[in-house]
This record gives sequence, C-alpha cells and structure tokens, in this order.
Amino acid sequence: MALVEVSTADGVCLLTLNRPERRNAITPELLAELHAQLRKADSDDAVTVIVFTGAGTHFCAGGDFAVIERMVASEEVRAELARNHAVMAQCVLGLSKPSIAAVNGPALGFGAELAAFSDMVVMAENAYLCDPHIRFGLDPAPGALLIWPQLTSRAIANELLLTGRKVHAEEALRLGLCNRVVSEGKALEAARELAARLCALPREGVMKARHALRQSYSALLAAHFAHQNGIEAGQSPR
Repeated sequence: MALVEVSTADGVCLLTLNRPERRNAITPELLAELHAQLRKADSDDAVTVIVFTGAGTHFCAGGDFAVIERMVASEEVRAELARNHAVMAQCVLGLSKPSIAAVNGPALGFGAELAAFSDMVVMAENAYLCDPHIRFGLDPAPGALLIWPQLTSRAIANELLLTGRKVHAEEALRLGLCNRVVSEGKALEAARELAARLCALPREGVMKARHALRQSYSALLAAHFAHQNGIEAGQSPR
C-alpha cells in the first residue's frame, strides 16, 4: 500500500497521505515519498494544481509517536528530522504550481505545517490546526513558526505556539489561517472546486502568479532553513 496515494485528472494532482490506521502520522518513509511525488507532480505538464488531503478521519496527526519518542531522546535524531522537514518545506514553497490543502480533519504538527505552506486552505468544520511541539519540549514546526505570524499576527502566533492549543476551523477562518470552512466530509470537494477555478484560467498566468508569490517570501525562508538546519535548496529527505 502506497504511503501517498496519487491521482491526476483535469489538471489536478491529488496527493493523499495514506496511513489512516495511524491518523496519517508522519514517518521518514512517508515524508520521503511525499517529497518524491511532489517533485514528480511539479514537473508534470498535465498538472496545474496540487491538492493535499488525508485518508480517513484525519488530515495528519503530526509525527508518528515512535518518531517523537526518538526525537525527545536524541538530539541527533531531532537534527536529522528537522533537516528533512526543512527540505520538505522548501519543496512545497518552491512549487511552480499552486497548492491547496483540503483539511478534512485534525491537522497537528506537520499537518498544520503542510496547511500553512499551501497556497490555499479549505477546512472541514470538524477540523482543527495545532502545533503541539511545545508539549514535548521541542521547537515549533517551521511552517507554523514562519507562516502563522504572516497570516494572522505575531501576538496570536505567539499564543498558539507557546500554548500548543487547538485552533478549530471557524476560529482558523477568523484568524486568517484558512480560506474557507465547509461541512464535515466536504473539504476535498470544495478544494477540487477551487482547483477547477484555477485550472480554468490561462495556465501561463497561473504559473507566473505562483512564481511572483513564491519570490515574495522564498529567500527569507530559505535563509532561515539554511541557518537552522545547514541544508541547501533541492536536497531530498534521507
């Protein structure tokens, strides 16, 4: 069974995190597969928009608990996983095509980060965002740390990251952390509708707009990741 299910139709590539029995919790293997599929979708001329979602009831529960235990116990493991997450973040931010997160359920840690790095976010009314790293004595996820202050405010981002509390869909909408909230079970449908609107536009215009948006923040974020993790753009997770 693929850790990331891939389907492409009508210009939309759907990437589904596929560990529903583990609430789509992230492992190094899943991260590497997601990175590979993203690179493939971004180079596919048949793809105009990339959509993320999760299989089952969760978007993504963050790091698999076994991985978190290793992170808490070992500074070396923390550093390696931080580098891999930074490589993934740069990959999503560096996409030439727009991305949409269909947050169909809880999005914790990496799940919240993936939503933050997406260009647009659709949340089901039963979904929430949460960066719980502080509860484990770990640094915040780069996505929340760097993107949430831009989307909402530094004060709000400070509160969310220092308390690790949940941000339910309607509050996320008020705070600017998502674009729209839909009924439970409808997040993917709404994301597909949004993607179809983009696909109906001139492809060259969409690509140029995505490039301009990427340029507005990519240098700053790349510098942050390089400083924090000693990585270079274009690396692959190990």
